[in-house]
Amino acid sequence: MIPIEKNNIVILETDPASRDYLRSIFSQWGYTPFSFDTEVVFLDNLSLLDPELVVLSALSLERMSRIINHLKSRGLDLPILIISSDLGIQNFIDINAFDYVIVIMPPVEPSDLKKAINKIQNKFKKGNIIKDVPLIVGNSPEMAKIKRLISKLSRSKNTVLIQGEPGTGKELVARAIHYRSDRKNNPFIKVNIAAISDEIFENELFECTADEFGRFYNLKKSKLKVADGGTLFLDKIEKAPASLQSKLLQILDGKSLFEAGYEMTNPVGIRIIAAAANNLDMLVEKRRFRKDLYYRLNVINIEMPPLRHRSGDIPLLVDFFNDSFWGELGRCYCDISKKNKDLFLNYHWPGNVKELKNVVKDMALTVDKDNMPARFIRKNFQNKSLDIPDGRQALSAIPEISDIKIYLRDLHKISLKDIRKEFIKKTEKKLMKEVLIKTKWNRKKASMLLDISYKSLLNKIKTYNIA
Repeated sequence: MIPIEKNNIVILETDPASRDYLRSIFSQWGYTPFSFDTEVVFLDNLSLLDPELVVLSALSLERMSRIINHLKSRGLDLPILIISSDLGIQNFIDINAFDYVIVIMPPVEPSDLKKAINKIQNKFKKGNIIKDVPLIVGNSPEMAKIKRLISKLSRSKNTVLIQGEPGTGKELVARAIHYRSDRKNNPFIKVNIAAISDEIFENELFECTADEFGRFYNLKKSKLKVADGGTLFLDKIEKAPASLQSKLLQILDGKSLFEAGYEMTNPVGIRIIAAAANNLDMLVEKRRFRKDLYYRLNVINIEMPPLRHRSGDIPLLVDFFNDSFWGELGRCYCDISKKNKDLFLNYHWPGNVKELKNVVKDMALTVDKDNMPARFIRKNFQNKSLDIPDGRQALSAIPEISDIKIYLRDLHKISLKDIRKEFIKKTEKKLMKEVLIKTKWNRKKASMLLDISYKSLLNKIKTYNIA
């Protein structure tokens, strides 16, 4: 058994000379350094060694991301010192706002090393590390944009509307916003509106009970009261009935609620974050959701991209879930080969990140670490088909665009730019109409097939007057 010391430092460095150099410096300073040259052995020993500091050097962005994500997923918010000249790694740290990670450039002088260690340890001593922020895995441009927005929202009190398909991580983003804000020490209260029946809406949210005269009382334990000073997360807001929509609007306007002549004073110190699986624009258009409430909720809008639109994050997510599940099982870590990851990349993932997580978990639970063949992954994907129509048939059914000769009658009036714009409009209109007919005017499926946002589809339908 390796002796455990309070001043342990764990080093991951592939270069033997650099490993010896770092180990020598830390030993002179009174630390007990443990060095490793592979991620698997490093991760297997990390919990046992319980280090005061982790030093990572000479790793690629992908490998660095995997290690940091793994540590975060296991709740190991350890001080991490990265030695790298890769600007992409510094950008990754900045985007994710990892307060407990410092990057220094090689070559490393002892004075630089000492200064960096003191800086990060002082942060921990002062309690400036936010440990409850959930981890959002993904380095794609789409996710990087959302992560930057989360950091900006930490200084804002505005209402936020998060929209996206099921399984894209809307609650994860809501929690990240809360725990990066000055409300982090106050409650984060989730209300799943779809899981509450109409009859108990009042009791669930306002905790009020009607007496024999229809008057309401008993507001002491309402979720509004509990969430005061914190965040109220309204999941599946599109399911809210008209009565609740009216009350939410009054809360957002900072007003009190009046029922049967009794004033129900509600706290106004709540930040409301709402999430919708369906696009609320369509519900507003159909008058199933109040337009005024929609505008009050949609102060800041975050659109969660489906996994198929950020496929570059799939290998990182596969590694993240794989590492997490193997760690939970108390087994040595097992890599998934690039060949097998390619199978994940070629799948549509209609259930998004949640489906990917379930598949990887199934693999970890049922397959031995030394026997993880590609056939197991293929078995998970066989007979799975997209629940959207085949776009190739729609494309092949589009009639020929009008004869180009009509645009050549007067070259002094028609520019190539105008011709291109005209052809694009006609092509888009015909393609969209064919796809809408194919999907029986299911605009959500049509937008998925056309690979555009639902809002863009509605705007184009209106612009092109498609009926």
